[in-house]
Amino acid sequence: MRSISNINLLYGLGYDGMIKENEEDRMEDKEKRQEMAKKIAKSKVDFLRHLGTYVFVMIVLAVINNVTNPGGNQWWLWPAGIWGAFILANFFKVFIFKGGAMKRYEDQLVRRELEKMDSEN
Repeated sequence: MRSISNINLLYGLGYDGMIKENEEDRMEDKEKRQEMAKKIAKSKVDFLRHLGTYVFVMIVLAVINNVTNPGGNQWWLWPAGIWGAFILANFFKVFIFKGGAMKRYEDQLVRRELEKMDSEN
C-alpha cells in the first residue's frame, strides 16, 4: 500500500486511477488488434478481387487469341504467366506472410539493436 500512496503523491493517481489506466491500455490494444484484423481482412478481399479479374481477363484473351488465330501462336500465355507471377506474390503476401510478419521482424531487430546499445553503455 505504501508504494501506491507514493505513486499517488508523484502522479496524482490513486488506485482507481491505476485501474483506469490499465483499462485504457487494454482498450487501446483491442483497438489496435481490431485495426490489424480489418487490414488483414481487406487484403484478403482485395486478393480475391485481383484473382477474379485475372481469371476473367485471361479467359477473354484466350478466346480472342483462339478466335482470331485458331491453332496458331498462343500469345495469351505470356500475359497469363507474367500476371500469374504477380498473383502468386500477392498470395504469399496475403496468406503466408499475413499480419505484418515483416513488421514484427523489423520490431524484433530494433529491440536487438537497442539491447546492444544499452549493453555497450
